[in-house]
Amino acid sequence: MRNLRTISLVVLFMSLLVGSAAQSNEVKSGNSFFEKGEYYRALQAYEKARDSGEKPDILVKIKMAHCYYQLNNIDRAYQFFTEVESRLTGNDLVVYALTAIKSGLYREAIELCQRAKSNGAGNPVQIDQWIKSCKWALENNSFQADYLINPSEVSTYGQSFGIQYYKEGVVYSSSSGRSSGMVDRQGMDFLNLYYSNLKDGEIQGKRLFSQNLTFNYHVGAITFTSDYKTMYFTKSIRVSRGKSKIKIFSVAYDGQDWGDEKEVSFNSNDYDCAHPALTPDDKYLIFVSNQKGGFGGKDLYIAERLPGGEFGIPENLGPGVNTFGDEVFPFVSKSYDLYFSSDGHIGFGGLDLFKSTHVEGKTWTDVKNMMQPFNSSMDDFGYVIDPRNSFQGFLSSNRSGEGGSDLIFYVEPITTPVDSKDDTPEEDFMEMPDAFSARLISTFNGTPVEGASVVVRNAFDGKTVARGLTDEKGDIFLILPNELRRKGQDFAVELSKEGDYIPQKMIVSIMELNEIAKNGLSLTPIFNDQLLDEIGTFVIPYRDETITPEGIAVLEKLASHLKLNPNVVIKLNGHTDARGDKYNNLLTSQRAAEKAKRYLMNKGIDGDKLIPRGYGERYLLNQCGRGKLCDEETHLKNMRIEVVVWRIID
Repeated sequence: MRNLRTISLVVLFMSLLVGSAAQSNEVKSGNSFFEKGEYYRALQAYEKARDSGEKPDILVKIKMAHCYYQLNNIDRAYQFFTEVESRLTGNDLVVYALTAIKSGLYREAIELCQRAKSNGAGNPVQIDQWIKSCKWALENNSFQADYLINPSEVSTYGQSFGIQYYKEGVVYSSSSGRSSGMVDRQGMDFLNLYYSNLKDGEIQGKRLFSQNLTFNYHVGAITFTSDYKTMYFTKSIRVSRGKSKIKIFSVAYDGQDWGDEKEVSFNSNDYDCAHPALTPDDKYLIFVSNQKGGFGGKDLYIAERLPGGEFGIPENLGPGVNTFGDEVFPFVSKSYDLYFSSDGHIGFGGLDLFKSTHVEGKTWTDVKNMMQPFNSSMDDFGYVIDPRNSFQGFLSSNRSGEGGSDLIFYVEPITTPVDSKDDTPEEDFMEMPDAFSARLISTFNGTPVEGASVVVRNAFDGKTVARGLTDEKGDIFLILPNELRRKGQDFAVELSKEGDYIPQKMIVSIMELNEIAKNGLSLTPIFNDQLLDEIGTFVIPYRDETITPEGIAVLEKLASHLKLNPNVVIKLNGHTDARGDKYNNLLTSQRAAEKAKRYLMNKGIDGDKLIPRGYGERYLLNQCGRGKLCDEETHLKNMRIEVVVWRIID
């Protein structure tokens, strides 16, 4: 729902003359879509040109970076901006600074904001506010120790419109998974309302909420009256001359299904109204609108509910709540506290969650950031509280680092015994490694990999810790913040060099950083050779050190390839999930890889050309790291042996 929660900054893209004679039709098409704000289609065109062998020039790379930013793929936006950093001026620097903020790179973002100001770009008041936020984030980097924020298994198909409690379950926007071929401006499937039961706080199953509430376009951001007989929701409506506006509607439950759809009286064809939220006494409806006369891009408004489904004249909640930015996704608790998301108040980046205290009537004050782990450097929104247990709930966020996709997260209290006497000596962070450093080489010939992107995240919350590019020797050196130099700290590391190497993800503990600095890391190249590239895609699943029937089938195919190509040397890299003892997982992965080697040797493959190596839980395929709630099937996806072409013997 990018168009409903984007930053209010009006980005004035640089006006540049491009020699059309040297551009392909795909690039020309991409430029046309870009100028219309069709960033998804523009990116498709640019990538098609690149896939056909055309190297993007500086101007196209800058536009691709903007596209990724607008599509909320912050990692890719940052990577492209970094490649052309020396050529950035004006408002390109502003967007680059915002990308750095969303990546959690606050010190770098401060420098970029200052560069943008010196270029006379952007609104200096807004830029000063972003600098202030970055400094605040650096000073407030600690976590609340009493809550866990864990991803749910609910599929929102890339974007979330929030979730609401309903009777014995929850209602949220999702899709059947059967694509109709229609997508929105961000390339996402259109979503309808679905219902899931709750069992012990866990989401169970999924079904369409109502046959009467299926639409061709997005529907979501809902709220129910306390008796669950009326629901307000948001959907997009076509208005004059093909334009669309976002409006709020109500439906009533007749005991069998939902119907009698009506527009609320304050909707307009001149502005958007969205994200309705009822107060617990059903007296007021708070909503989001970008109508004129507000304080920023999108403000929170309040309207009194009147008899007959009518509403009083909406009132802006005022400058104590609203800012120059966007205030979205309101929720009012039983105690009348107002929760909402904003990118205008001081925060960690993107949309942060805030809590405001009710004074009286239509007035809230004392807006406070909900801090980490509720917030991250990315977008955090749609917080709701369980009506039966005020200590748990849900929120939505794109903090997971998976291309900007929104996920719904469980909010759960941590219950730990209180020990009145703690004789544990204070931990000295000076004893811990102070940097992530390594030499990155090719798995094929051991040559340095220059210009590869390295992203280091806090494995517990997905927040970016540091990032950079390898130098001509393949070396990378990234300083770690002191607050993360502690025992038990894990990092999620992402290595990539687009078009040349297969991306790699890994989970490492802080105690492994010295070993990585000593031994280095590697990436597997894309060979552009059908046989070698196919071998590099082979994955052999196993369970409890036993290779599955599916894995045996892969080994049979691999043996056939190796018999026909006896000069190929491969590595068999064993991996496990992140459950149980770490050292035992390392041994398990090694034994599984050795079993795969023995199987291939029994098929006549030379054992000298088979190198088994166990990595334990270091390279996870998904977000099921230690402490994460995942089902059995998702955990088991990490139990595999990957085949890597190591070298070719002449």
